Amino acid sequence: MTNEVARKENIKLGVLYGVLAALSFAIMSVFVKKIGTALPTSMLIFFRFGISFILLLPLVLIDRQFQYRVQKPVSYMVRILTALLALFCIFYAIKFIPLVDALLLNNTAPLFVPIVAWVLTGAKTPAKALIGIILGFIGVAIILQPGKEIFSIASLIALISGLLAAIAIVQIRVISKTSTTKQMLFYYFLVSTLVAGILTAIEWKSPANGQTWLMLLGIGLFGTAYQIFVTLSYVRAPVRLMSPLMFLIVIFGGVFDWLLWNHIPNVLTVIGAILIIVGAIITVFFGHREISQQKKTGK
Repeated sequence: MTNEVARKENIKLGVLYGVLAALSFAIMSVFVKKIGTALPTSMLIFFRFGISFILLLPLVLIDRQFQYRVQKPVSYMVRILTALLALFCIFYAIKFIPLVDALLLNNTAPLFVPIVAWVLTGAKTPAKALIGIILGFIGVAIILQPGKEIFSIASLIALISGLLAAIAIVQIRVISKTSTTKQMLFYYFLVSTLVAGILTAIEWKSPANGQTWLMLLGIGLFGTAYQIFVTLSYVRAPVRLMSPLMFLIVIFGGVFDWLLWNHIPNVLTVIGAILIIVGAIITVFFGHREISQQKKTGK
């Protein structure tokens, strides 16, 4: 017998979670950029998930209703491994290319999500929602202004992170039908901590000073906030509608680039940013309305 977990979709709440997730990811990325090549990527990933696991574990242990057994274990593993690999890729890329470029390439996930969703679940993206997605990617192209760096190995790795993230996003929606948010986070944090921990033991390098330790702590705390908010976002609303909101990570990243590294956005960047925001709003609004109409008509 399938133990379906009842979830009421709430688009407004999903949007709020999405914005908070984007801001948290951008702040985490700033810490990754600041640490740079001083520490191996595996260490950053280990602190990212180790801190998350430590914070979540007490909530799991005191929850008498928590179920360690999960349904759809294959989907669980696909979600965990693809998300973990995506984070390895983006953390690596952030070290070698501008923050905004890395986040832009990572956030090509919405481009891949409809394809992945169709392949894995047969889900179709509402036609009107596609307008918003296309508009958003026009904004991405304007901001990106491809130069020689866009074809670097680091840039390619950042792009791959977008594809991996899309697979993980779709799987979140699949396993959320039979799992609680706490279950999804627990196993994601646990497996990721173990995998990153093994690599860290091999590549360990002591942080140079207290500031580096604080930034590692920041990676863990804001990484935890991101994971919680993004999971709640995709659980509360359809992934094909919520994923464009993750473009806000690019906007926040651009602001931090300006404040911390004196990278002042030009006119094209501002225009691209506006298109991304407008595209995301169109996708959420028209996509949700079309899905609601289809439910009412029984299509």
